[in-house]
Amino acid sequence: MLHRRTALWIAAAAGLAVMLLLAFDVVDALELPARDLALRLLPPRPAAATAIVAIDEQSLRTIGPWPWDRATLAAIVNRAADAGARGVILDILLAEGRPGDEKLAVAAHRLPTLAVAVVDEHGRWLVPGPPLAQAMTAAHGNFELDHDGILRRLSATKQSGDQALTALSIEAASLITGAPTPVGVSIAPAFRTRARSIPTISAADLLRDAKLASQLRGKLVFIGPTAYALGDRVLTPTTARHRPDPGVTVHAAATESIIRGDVIRELPPIAAGLFAAVAVGAIVLVRRRRIAAASVIIITIGGGFLLLANGVAIPFVTMIASASLAVAGIETRIIIADLRSSEERYIDHRERDAESKRVLAHELKTPLASMRSLTQLLALFDLSDAERKRVSLLLEQEAGKLETMVGTLLDLERLPLRNFATFSSVIDLGSLVSARIDFLRASTDRALFVSADPHLLVRADASLIERIVDNLVGNALKYTVAPSPVTVRVMRSGYDAVMVVEDRGPGIAEAERERIFQRFVRGSTAAGTNGLGLGLSLVAEIARWHGGAAAVESAPGGGSRFSITLPLVAEAANAGAM
Repeated sequence: MLHRRTALWIAAAAGLAVMLLLAFDVVDALELPARDLALRLLPPRPAAATAIVAIDEQSLRTIGPWPWDRATLAAIVNRAADAGARGVILDILLAEGRPGDEKLAVAAHRLPTLAVAVVDEHGRWLVPGPPLAQAMTAAHGNFELDHDGILRRLSATKQSGDQALTALSIEAASLITGAPTPVGVSIAPAFRTRARSIPTISAADLLRDAKLASQLRGKLVFIGPTAYALGDRVLTPTTARHRPDPGVTVHAAATESIIRGDVIRELPPIAAGLFAAVAVGAIVLVRRRRIAAASVIIITIGGGFLLLANGVAIPFVTMIASASLAVAGIETRIIIADLRSSEERYIDHRERDAESKRVLAHELKTPLASMRSLTQLLALFDLSDAERKRVSLLLEQEAGKLETMVGTLLDLERLPLRNFATFSSVIDLGSLVSARIDFLRASTDRALFVSADPHLLVRADASLIERIVDNLVGNALKYTVAPSPVTVRVMRSGYDAVMVVEDRGPGIAEAERERIFQRFVRGSTAAGTNGLGLGLSLVAEIARWHGGAAAVESAPGGGSRFSITLPLVAEAANAGAM
C-alpha cells in the first residue's frame, strides 16, 4: 500500500488532470460517442406533443413536384387548424413571395404558426416576406453539427446583423410550455423521443382524407419534407444505425425533449475532477485496488446512466480511464519494485550462497585437518594401546561431526523437494510436543517444563516437528545455566498453533535475530560453544515447508524465546473461532 501522502498527491493530480481535460474539451472525441451510446441504451419515450405532415415521395407523385403552390400549403394548415392543432411549424423556406401567399397568411392567422428562417452566404436572414411575416413567427432552423457530423446542441438564439431569432424547436416548445427563450446558450436535447418515432401523416393522404386530421388534435404540427430529394438529413445521438433523419423529424424530436425537460446538462469539470480525485484516492489507499477500481467503474457506469436519465451527463470515458490508469500505474510500480527486489534478492542470494560455500569449505577443513593429523599419528608413530584408543576416539568424533554436517546440509537441500501432501498427516501438536519433551527429559537431569493446549490439530510431518523440538530444546539447554529451567508451551493464536521454547541464556542481539536462521550463521553469544550454524536454519526451513514461520525475541527476565507458528487445520481453526 502506498504512503498516505503519496496517495493524496496522486489523487490530487488525477483530479486536476480530469478537470483540465474536460475544461478544454480535449476528450470530446471519446466522451461524446460514449454518451451517445448511453443515450441509445436508455429506454425511448413516445412522442406526446408533436406530429408531422410529411412532404414525402408519395405526396410528390400525387400532388406534383416541389415547390408546391402556397394554396396547397394553406390547405394543409387549414386541415390542422380544423382538427384543433396547438400550432403549426412550417419547416419550409418561404423567403420568396409566390401566388397564394394571401391564402397561406389567412390560414396561418387561425393558429400559432412558425416558419423556418436561415442565414444566406451574405449573412442576411431569409425570412417570410409580407403578407406572411404578419401571420407567422420566424425561427432559425440552423443545425450546428459537432466535429463528427452529429447534432447534439442547438443555439437557443442566433444573431446575424441586427436581428436575432430563436431556434425553431425552442420556439415551438414555448407554444406549450410558455417558457421564456434563453439567450446566448446552447441547448442539448436528449432525443429520448427518436426522430423516426414521431407520428407522421403523408401530406397527400391528409388532403385526400380529412378524417386523418383528427390525429393532429392538440399537437404541434410540423410540416416539412421527408423525401430524400428534398431538404437536409441529420444524425442525432439516438439515430438508429447511423441512418440520417429528415430535418423536420429532428426538429420535432428536439421539441419533444425540450417540452419534457429532457435536456442534457454536463457535469461541471470541477465536480468531475473532485469525483475523480476521491475515486483515485480510494483506489490507491486500499489494499484491494482492483476491487476498488471495479467498484468505481461500476458506480460510474450505473450512476452515469441514472444521472443521464435525469439530464446530467458525466464524462464516462475520463472517469473510467482515471480509475483504470490509477490501478495500472500502481500495479506497474509494484511490478517494477518486485523486479528490483527480485534482482536484489537474487544478488543477495548469490552473495549468501557464495558465503555459505566459503563457510562450508572452512567448516569442512577443520574436521578434515584434524582427521588427517590423527591418521598420521596412527600411521607414523608407535603408540601405546591407550594412546591409540584415544586417537581412534578423537577420529571417530571428528568423523561424526563431519557426518552430521553433511547430513544436515542434505536435509536442507532435500526438504523443499518433498511433497507436503504425501509426507504429512493431521497430528495433535500439543500431544506430540509433550511426548517429545518427556523423552528428552529422561536423558537429562535439567529442568524441562511443558504445557500444551488441547486439540491443536495441524497437518505436519511428525518426525520433522520432533527435529524442531530437539534442536530448540537442545540449544536452550546448551545456553541455559543450571538450575534455571527451559520452558516449552504450545498454544493457539487465532488460526495458528504456536510452539514457544524459552530459555534463560545470554539472549540474542536484536541485529542478529533474522540472520541466525541462515546457514552457518551463529550469534555472537555462541562463541566458545560447539555448533555448526545449521540447526536453526533447518528449523526455519521445516517451519516454512509446513506453511509456517520461525522467529525469536527476548524473553522477559533475560534469555531468548523461540516461536514456531503452524497453521491449524480447518476444523480446529473453525472450532477455535466459535
